[in-house]
Amino acid sequence: SIAGQDYAGKLRVIVVDDGSANRDLLGPVHKIYASDPRFRIILMAKNVGKRKAQIAAIRSSSGDLVLNVDSDTILAVDVVTKLVSKM
Repeated sequence: SIAGQDYAGKLRVIVVDDGSANRDLLGPVHKIYASDPRFRIILMAKNVGKRKAQIAAIRSSSGDLVLNVDSDTILAVDVVTKLVSKM
């Protein structure tokens, strides 16, 4: 749902894989988004917990606004546009 946002500004997405046990199954998904210039994938060596994964993403970010969502979050296509307009 992040890839499908209708946001007209510059959108950068940092995906943190926090040591998934099923990383071999996620490989094809990582490859799809690795070729999208908006996406950066961080593969943690081991599971260090949600907070440290969030910190890794925030430290890698460079924008004025940061939106944090879980992997199972599904956003309407206009959510980023609406959030940015409120900020």
